[in-house]
Amino acid sequence: MKSIQRLIRKIQRRFHPVHDNNDPFSILEAKGLKIAESSKRIMHSPWGIDGTFPWLIEIGEECLISTNVMIMAHDASTALSNGYTKIGRVNIGNHVFIGQDTTILCGVNIGDNVIIGAKSLVSKDIPSNSVYAGNPAKFICTFDEYRMKRQKELETLPVLDHDWIYWSKKATTEEKEEVKARLKETRICYFKSNFDPVQENLDIN
Repeated sequence: MKSIQRLIRKIQRRFHPVHDNNDPFSILEAKGLKIAESSKRIMHSPWGIDGTFPWLIEIGEECLISTNVMIMAHDASTALSNGYTKIGRVNIGNHVFIGQDTTILCGVNIGDNVIIGAKSLVSKDIPSNSVYAGNPAKFICTFDEYRMKRQKELETLPVLDHDWIYWSKKATTEEKEEVKARLKETRICYFKSNFDPVQENLDIN
């Protein structure tokens, strides 16, 4: 039994090495990942970042990267056709939102002020000030057009009191039922984000 436990611990150390619990990015940064502190604070998890070639990846300021996002700096599929693995730099600019379950392939450059929709596959460069989504990711609109559309929605849709943390962790059952009742007509509403580019004094123009 003890030998099995030792084997399990050995495997765990091989694939999930010990890291600083206060800084889950420490392993990847030690291996060369470059990521702004402001992005580390709001990124959901670093474990989708290529653990073999993190030194080819750079992530700029205030990038909100959602759950299950994969950022790949290599492509081993090429070995089947030519016997070689392809690697490439991945550069993510400033003020970028990457939606849940998105995959970013090696050799991609993403500009500043970019929104990438959930479940997208990013295989080519995305220019600054743009919104992309899909598989493969395609241009949807400019960042300014998207922002104007969402700003107008604040004039017509319900806007709740309190912020993300309150509604995800602190709201009472009665409050949740009240929100559900309000959404019978509009279906969607807004509440204050914990990340406010205006409050953070960011230039998103």
